[in-house]
Amino acid sequence: MKIANQLLLTFVLNACWQITLIVLFFKLSDRLLRQSSARIKHALSVSGLVVCLAVPLLSSIAPAIEWRASDGALQTTTGAVLAGAAVGESTRNSTQSAAELSSRLVLNRGLGLAILSGFLLILSYQAFRLTKAWWHTRKIKSSSFKADANSSVDEILARCRRSISARSGSRIDVLFSESVSVPITMGLIRPKIILPAELLNERSEELLTSAIGHEFVHIARRDYLFNLIYEFLFVPISFHPAAAVMRRRVKQTRELRCDELVATEILKPEVYARSLVTLASSAPLTSRLSPMTTVGIADADILETRIMSLLRKSEPKHRWKRITLLVSLIVLLVPCIAAASFAMKFDVAPDSSLSAQEQGRQAKERSEKEQVERMKVPFDEREMKDRMESDPQFREEIMRKREVEVEMRALKQAVLVKLARVNMDQAIQIASGQYPGKVLQCSLDAEKWDEPGKLAADGVVFYRVVVAAENPEAGLTHVWVNAVDGSIIKTEKEIPRRMRSQ
Repeated sequence: MKIANQLLLTFVLNACWQITLIVLFFKLSDRLLRQSSARIKHALSVSGLVVCLAVPLLSSIAPAIEWRASDGALQTTTGAVLAGAAVGESTRNSTQSAAELSSRLVLNRGLGLAILSGFLLILSYQAFRLTKAWWHTRKIKSSSFKADANSSVDEILARCRRSISARSGSRIDVLFSESVSVPITMGLIRPKIILPAELLNERSEELLTSAIGHEFVHIARRDYLFNLIYEFLFVPISFHPAAAVMRRRVKQTRELRCDELVATEILKPEVYARSLVTLASSAPLTSRLSPMTTVGIADADILETRIMSLLRKSEPKHRWKRITLLVSLIVLLVPCIAAASFAMKFDVAPDSSLSAQEQGRQAKERSEKEQVERMKVPFDEREMKDRMESDPQFREEIMRKREVEVEMRALKQAVLVKLARVNMDQAIQIASGQYPGKVLQCSLDAEKWDEPGKLAADGVVFYRVVVAAENPEAGLTHVWVNAVDGSIIKTEKEIPRRMRSQ
């Protein structure tokens, strides 16, 4: 739960400034591409929406992994303070963990929980909106009906198929409904075009072609599926107003792209623009937009911009289109790198509202635990530990000596490995071959050193192998195996304690 709170809090607070920065630079990139095709604009807006979610998400996952590791290090026992070289390593790990904790920005517990509660409340509201939109879509589908055989509709569909390669299959149903005021599209496997019932008796072939052609393009582009994906991507960042701007821009550029394809492949731009005005203006202002879980001709409330885009004749030169596209991508890339580089880490302060009785109980448990741990340590070691805690200079001297011991031990081990001609597996086979049983321990050591890291002329490098016989009463056998030639130097029997007492 603690890691989850840290992840969510870091995600929300980083997203507040990261999304703002990304959207500001996206607006600049979008302005640079104002003369480009709708396909490029739509690709840029979709990339912007994905980045708005990806950057805060990645900024929160990496610190969460580090926190899990650091929290695990802080929870390790410190009872082995006097256990040789492990003391220095344990102290360094604890220092690094403490430094990692200090890099977090700790918020007041009440403020942190309020932010998390508000975020979860917004997520719940967005989930409710999606559920409501899905229910509305089901209601529209159930209320739609198929008109009698209509040669005009079939001819328009055939014309659209010839003009645009539809990847959704050959079967597309055109239905009518009293529940919609603008043409919409729904369905993944069997897509359906649902037209307002007012178009049932429409005699204008241009108007029907515009309505059906636009929705046919949505089906050919798989816009229904992608729209659902974009809605789910928007949910985690829906608390940010700039994210809503990105989502709206995705819908706008999608409609511009569909208009571009219809005006290029199916109808003349002037004819389609005239029909588009008629279709959009015939719907009431309160119901022009289609539900969140469908796509329709009036999804983007930018009718004037769409008409101007259709009637615009001038196109920028190909060279300038490349340059502006490259500059726009660079402009959009800058905030992504900056936002990921300067991501902050947040945490909630521990709960300080425990009752006095609970605090007393916890203090008593800690005291009893410390007392038990102290009883496990010999008296002289407890004295040394107390002196280390009270005398920083003495503690530094002890720690320095132990670090030297660790270095000497490492140097000694390196020399032993270099001198040994027999590896550990071979030594175990030699010992167990002479004394069958279970090998409990095998260690590499030497006798007679001139100085640390230099073995004496008459020094011996050996493996000490401890073998437990199959018969428990036989006890343990300590076998010293020469690490150079594999010969057995000596053996010792360790008789069980109960046998010695007899």
